[in-house]
Amino acid sequence: MRCHLYSQLPPPQNADKFDNIGNDVALFHHMADMHPRPSVVEFTKILGTIVQMKSYATAIYLHTYMESKGITPFIVSLNILMNCYCIVGQMGFAFSVIGKILKWGYKPNVVTLTTLMKGLCANGKMLDAVEIHNNLRAKGFQFDELTYGTLINGLCKNGQTSFAIQMLQKIDGPLVKPNLVMYNIVIDGLCKDGFVIEAHDLCSEMIAQGISPDTVTYSALIYGLYSAGKWSEVSLFMSRIVDQNISIDVCTFNIIVNALCKERMLSEAHAFCDVMIERGLQPDIITYTILMNGYCLIDEVDKARKLFDMMIKRGLVPDVWSYNILIKGYCKTKRVDEAKNLFGDMLLRNLGPNIISCNTLVDGFCKSGRILDAWNFVKEMPYYGRPPDATTYNILLAAYCKIEHLDQTNALFKHLMERVLLYVQGNMDKRSTDVPPSISNCMR
Repeated sequence: MRCHLYSQLPPPQNADKFDNIGNDVALFHHMADMHPRPSVVEFTKILGTIVQMKSYATAIYLHTYMESKGITPFIVSLNILMNCYCIVGQMGFAFSVIGKILKWGYKPNVVTLTTLMKGLCANGKMLDAVEIHNNLRAKGFQFDELTYGTLINGLCKNGQTSFAIQMLQKIDGPLVKPNLVMYNIVIDGLCKDGFVIEAHDLCSEMIAQGISPDTVTYSALIYGLYSAGKWSEVSLFMSRIVDQNISIDVCTFNIIVNALCKERMLSEAHAFCDVMIERGLQPDIITYTILMNGYCLIDEVDKARKLFDMMIKRGLVPDVWSYNILIKGYCKTKRVDEAKNLFGDMLLRNLGPNIISCNTLVDGFCKSGRILDAWNFVKEMPYYGRPPDATTYNILLAAYCKIEHLDQTNALFKHLMERVLLYVQGNMDKRSTDVPPSISNCMR
């Protein structure tokens, strides 16, 4: 059918799919004016394509247009319409689609009801979704795994993890059984709520049911143990992962490495990276940056720099986070010139610094007693696309207060107030970052 339709239109740039929504809308209107008209299935395919492009309002409009042209919808197109209303938060209209379904002689199916319950969960109406499930189940309606996954996910996201566990344990029908996805959702919810022991018990229950944990399961449990500060359990868990050759991905390794680094356990973190490499997994930019941060936490900035250089040699491109970690490490050890050089390298790589990069340098200059250098850098910040913010000036004010130059502090504060007024008036002079004469004279 679609090839037949294309033959009646000017040839598109790509005969297999449309380039944009405008082409889809044009074809939809063309089809509606054809005699005889194509099957409603063809209209529904276009609606589905538009929804995939997240143009929900357009899909709603086209469905309404289709009905106005006397084209009878069918259950799939009506389910698409309901999904669009749910996504845009129009739950009243989503419920009205149930009436349309009945009007056209169809019955709401499991997709219809799952879509409706998913919309209710997403719009904070969790209790309504559970009530619909309970009422229909009491009448013998059979839901599928997607329905229960949707409800369990909604309960966990709304802080109702205990109810999610109850629902999980009640699933026992001929068409649906608790699966790995459902267990992972609840385990993750328990870990994020701080109930790590309960999460571990649920994992054991899952294994007893013949369902093997995967990377998502282990990542959630490790994160939960780490967040709860249960380091002895973390160590046991990591030993189990290594001894049993449990398959986990780089993301999970990074969670473990980050936990070790924050506890200043750098040798253990490196050892775990060696395990990762032995498993055929290469450390990514996140792994390196986590390790760099660990070394900077214990003022071993030279070791952090070696990792930074090694990362580049291995073909990984450092990001702003990587640079900021190292810049902060240099500033913390009062090696501000090296931090400034790193900032310059950042610019040479066309990697735009963020406000954290700039404020870290300003703070480094101030804490090293180089107030004039700090001011000169503040004047340069707009050229880097990062004009000074409140934090920038708070750093400068704090520096002046520490050296007890009350007159200069007052002059700076007055200067800042003038900047605020200019900004509010929408007429900020780019020269407003110049140092007031009283401050400049003092710094000299």
